[in-house]
Amino acid sequence: MKNFSVNLFVAALCLFISVTQKGFAQSGGSLYLGYGIATANSIEDVITDIVITTATGGSYRVTDSKYSGAIFGGYRSYIIEKLEFGGTFVYENASKDLLTESEGTSSISTKTYAVLAELKYNYINHQHFRLHSGIGAGVAHARTSAEDDVRVEKDKTTDFAYQIDAIGVSYGKAFSVSLNIGYGYKGLANLGLAYKL
Repeated sequence: MKNFSVNLFVAALCLFISVTQKGFAQSGGSLYLGYGIATANSIEDVITDIVITTATGGSYRVTDSKYSGAIFGGYRSYIIEKLEFGGTFVYENASKDLLTESEGTSSISTKTYAVLAELKYNYINHQHFRLHSGIGAGVAHARTSAEDDVRVEKDKTTDFAYQIDAIGVSYGKAFSVSLNIGYGYKGLANLGLAYKL
C-alpha cells in the first residue's frame, strides 16, 4: 500500500507540473541546472556514522566516505508577480567503506533520485537582481548496494524529500546565476545557472 501511495503521489506531481508548465510558459519560464554541497542526506549519514562508531567503541568504523553533492535541474515560472512555481529533479551519489572486527571490510554505495515541487518568493524582483527564499517538497528514491568478499546486498527506500532555501540571490537577465543558502536535498549551499525562455 505504501508503494502504491508513493507511486500515485509521484504520478500526480508529474502530471501537475506538466499541466502547469504549459499554462506558465506564456509568461516566460526558466530552465535551470545547479550543484549543491552538504546535502541533508550526507550530513545525516556522517552524524549516523559518528554515533554508531562511538556507541560500538570503534568496532564499526567508516573510511573513504565520498559524496558527489546534489546535481539538480528543473523548470520554474511566475504564477504571480513575485512568486515562482516549478519542479526539480535531484541526483546524489554516496559511497563508503565499512570496517568491522567481525566481518572485515565492505563497501556501500547509494544513489538517490528526488523529485520536488518548489515555490520561490522574490523579495526584491528587479530585472537583473533578485533576493529570494524558497521551499520544496516531494519524494526521494534511494538505491543502496552493500558488497563484501562473499555477497552483494541491495536495498531500495522511498522517503520524503525537501529543500528550504532560507535566502538566495540571483543576478542576470536571459542567463542568470544564483546562490542559495538553506537545508535539504539540494544542500546547505547550492549554485545554479538559469536560462529564461
